[in-house]
Amino acid sequence: MQNRNIITLISKWIDHQFIGVLAILFILIGLLVSKAMMSMGMIGLAASAVLNVNFRKNFGHFLRHQALVALTCIFLVYFVSGLWSENFAWWIDRLRMKLPFLLLPFAAVAIPQMGRELYLRLLYVFFIWVSFWALHSMVLYALDYETFTYAYREGQVLPTPVQHIRFSLMVAFSVAIGAYLWRERFMWKYAWERKLIAALALFLALYLHVLAVRSGLLALYAMLLYYAVVLILEQRRYLLAAFLALAVASAGWMAYRYVPSFQNRINYSLYSLKMFARQEQIKDLSDARRIGSLYAGIAIMQEKPLTGVGAGDIRDATDAYLKENYPDLAGLELMPHNQFLLVGAAAGIPGLLVFAWGMLWPLFYRRAWRDPLFAAFHVLILSSCVVEHTLETQIGTAFYIIFALMALRYFDEENNPPQETMDWLALLGLSSKKQNL
Repeated sequence: MQNRNIITLISKWIDHQFIGVLAILFILIGLLVSKAMMSMGMIGLAASAVLNVNFRKNFGHFLRHQALVALTCIFLVYFVSGLWSENFAWWIDRLRMKLPFLLLPFAAVAIPQMGRELYLRLLYVFFIWVSFWALHSMVLYALDYETFTYAYREGQVLPTPVQHIRFSLMVAFSVAIGAYLWRERFMWKYAWERKLIAALALFLALYLHVLAVRSGLLALYAMLLYYAVVLILEQRRYLLAAFLALAVASAGWMAYRYVPSFQNRINYSLYSLKMFARQEQIKDLSDARRIGSLYAGIAIMQEKPLTGVGAGDIRDATDAYLKENYPDLAGLELMPHNQFLLVGAAAGIPGLLVFAWGMLWPLFYRRAWRDPLFAAFHVLILSSCVVEHTLETQIGTAFYIIFALMALRYFDEENNPPQETMDWLALLGLSSKKQNL
């Protein structure tokens, strides 16, 4: 009883709004520079939710929130499928990677407010942060143009703050964020910021073609295609949609014709496919590894369609298939390079259905798909999951869960933060008494 009273006393002194916003900032900044910062942000959100005088009320709200429960089920798929795994250590590692899906959906409920002003400013922070690192990468490219252009012939890419595939997805999403902020007529303080947003969004779209990472380009084109479909189906703006489609096609052709890094990347991919067909030098070719892992995932899923091999054994099962069919790819610790195929091979078709529901239901909950940024974000994530196991890394998981939860919390919110939290937010520069939106 005494311990409970102490916890209650402590929770009353905690400013959950301040901690929640600070934790989100740690995650957003940490996505590009520090896994430790991401972990600290997640721990901060979880601790704020547990040490909360409204714990029971918040937990009840969480259980009634179908989208948040759906996200939590992604963790449960990995937990349950691991029960018939033999590799206990790898199962524990997968559960550790998926802990954000267990803890953060409930923790998001404990953030008292996520009004429009705060939501847009958090998006703006991430947009500027990604733009800074993209500019940094372009400067490095300009300073050593010949070396990096040649490196693309060998399958290498420009220096990026984090793994290039994940960074390309963040850049692609930042293009959508820029368009969203422009659409919402957002400015932090000055009117010229809208011009800055437009210029940076255009720069990021061009940078993606210089970076020439296929996952990011696929995500960008998929989002643009989505926007074109929306223009046709909802707004009947056929000419604008046709112009957008033509612009996308022209951008791809011009990039191949005039951007050496993009051209070399495409040629390298074609070379990799040719080598895989011949079974020559496939060990050192990233595309060959991808294709081999996909064949492995299909074979595993066909062998055990109802249960899969278990989340703990998916890597071992993939390696066993490769050892038998593509010996040069064995021992590389590969897993199927398709998130859905990986889950199907690990948890069977029932587990795959639950996983797909967990990812897609937030998009349909309360017709959240009507928000253009949230819809574009899911188009990006789904396109990435087709060619990558996006959620099998800490950065990929954090990237998906934080933006999904921010949006869902924003959709639930109708008012700005109460006055007593405004002063704390002002310390972070994330609130002002004067409305600038």
